[in-house]
Amino acid sequence: MEALSVIFRILLAILFISSSVSSLRHWQAHLGIIKDYKILPVSLIRWFAILEHTIKWLVGIFLLFGMHSSLAALTGSGLLLMYSIAITINLLRDRRELSCGCGGLAGNHLLSWKLIVRNLFLIGMCLWVNQIAVPYGSLLSVIDGEIASRIFGREYWVMAGTAILSALLFSIMDDMLAIRKKMQQLLAKNRQQTR
Repeated sequence: MEALSVIFRILLAILFISSSVSSLRHWQAHLGIIKDYKILPVSLIRWFAILEHTIKWLVGIFLLFGMHSSLAALTGSGLLLMYSIAITINLLRDRRELSCGCGGLAGNHLLSWKLIVRNLFLIGMCLWVNQIAVPYGSLLSVIDGEIASRIFGREYWVMAGTAILSALLFSIMDDMLAIRKKMQQLLAKNRQQTR
């Protein structure tokens, strides 16, 4: 149970940090995606984006270093719930040709119910981390006097390596599925042109 909590915590940290890096690198596009959702008034979009971006960074960093992991995980689940609600609103409006705006490890996909299912799974991971707090990889535990070799020992690095490897495999699978979908679209277009 503890090992799974650490793996989930690091995976979520990678997810939130990579999403933050992606939205920062493509800031104007990120603002455009928020505007495209047509939920917030235009005057609030920039402020919302700054707040959301800051919270994503903090959640990711706190999870990565095991600082206030329970609070960070709950905050992360709140963000994921908010994204799910926004996606659901647009799906119910039959607006599926929008980018989810996730970026990073989560990728950018068109809105679909699959994204809701994925977010529910990620919320479950957040709630798991919230319920099963462990000292492995926690800077606060070291500051509080725990022995660093216990907190950052071999067990921690195996768990961290497993989380990083899982993130890489997820990213590769996501890219492969995107390539497959693009290939199918190109083949279908080629068939139509040859008729």
